[in-house]
Amino acid sequence: MGFRARNVSAILLILLGAVGCAPGAGPQAIAGPLLSSEIAPISPQVPIPTFCPTATPEPLWVDPVLSPTGREAQTIVVYLGNGEAVTVTCESGTFTQTGSFGAYWPARVKIDLLPDTIHHLRVDGRVRRIEQGGCLYGGYTLSTNRDRYGAPLIIVRRTDLPTSWLPIVLKER
Repeated sequence: MGFRARNVSAILLILLGAVGCAPGAGPQAIAGPLLSSEIAPISPQVPIPTFCPTATPEPLWVDPVLSPTGREAQTIVVYLGNGEAVTVTCESGTFTQTGSFGAYWPARVKIDLLPDTIHHLRVDGRVRRIEQGGCLYGGYTLSTNRDRYGAPLIIVRRTDLPTSWLPIVLKER
């Protein structure tokens, strides 16, 4: 088979030389222009789609709140993987903390509490959008109204409660 292929190539070169190539031109000069004009134009390459693996969902955990309380404010501790913003909404308003948060670096959102009011908290955490290897991840919001143990995020502020607790030490006689 290899012998026949070489013979066909040699015959093709002889025929191409008879078509009108300059005498003394080598096979490289003959094969170049004639063969390239016979080839159909190459279509533009279609981009190969990038395979993006499914990302693991980011965690959203909220530490338990202190309730009932006599305090005018409370700090809500929120753990959010790849977080960029945490918003706490309740009866006293909307409170937002921005920054770079993670599962080990929590957001701390200080909220004000209205007197003699039951506050129902809703925590929203926005996950940072990340581009990696041509794939986009994140860019979504997680929400909860429960703490990390499943208890509802409810704070009751009562004005008849003391704002701080002092230990009482009794001395026996």
